[in-house]
Amino acid sequence: MVKPRRKRMHLPHFDYSGCNHVYFITICTAAKAPIFQDPGSAGIIVDELEFRRGKKEILLFCFCIMPDHVHMLLSSSQEHGKNLINWVSAFKRYSSRVFKKSRNIAPLWQKNFYDHVIRGDESLIRVAEYIVNNPVRKGMVEEWKDYPFSRMVDPLPV
Repeated sequence: MVKPRRKRMHLPHFDYSGCNHVYFITICTAAKAPIFQDPGSAGIIVDELEFRRGKKEILLFCFCIMPDHVHMLLSSSQEHGKNLINWVSAFKRYSSRVFKKSRNIAPLWQKNFYDHVIRGDESLIRVAEYIVNNPVRKGMVEEWKDYPFSRMVDPLPV
């Protein structure tokens, strides 16, 4: 029996380091468990994103924390210039430790994450609107601003 090939999660020859690219990231919870349905759990993720933004590791243009996944539109900051894959790994590792210790939840995240490199012909405004409007599309709220875990943060680059 032929083993099915795993879907490639990242571009094979793309340099994920530096601050020249904007990424649309999706990170799913393990087994798509609705962990962030609990406002306290979603708040932990918000705090972690704000902490990393405050340390200037990333420019965080917007995010949306849904019950079983997190969407972000971000770029590595010029000051840190971290590799995106390493940054997401560190984010997942730290938040996993917090959830294991404070909520006895492990594992927190699926093994990998999805990324989309925003290309020059794509509208950052449309991608950001898509992200923050996720709870509207799912029927959770009528307007994205009414959802406490969907936010526009840093100004979009021109």
